[in-house]
Amino acid sequence: MLRLSEKQINAFLFAAQGVGAAFVIIFLAAYLGGLFVIPQTTVFHSVPEIRLALAVLGIILLVMVLSAFVLTALSKKE
Repeated sequence: MLRLSEKQINAFLFAAQGVGAAFVIIFLAAYLGGLFVIPQTTVFHSVPEIRLALAVLGIILLVMVLSAFVLTALSKKE
């Protein structure tokens, strides 16, 4: 069986929250930046650097969330 200490669980959840927060910050910065730029046709989400950062953080966040579900299921079986 899988046994994780409370400290390991808290560290994992803190890391997942950090990745989620970074994703939201980049997403909001790109969105709000596009609102205040004249002309208003600018879309910062299509800038390759921002798209890459969002894609990488999104994939990492998805993997961490799915890992949390698996860890929860494994710990409930005990």
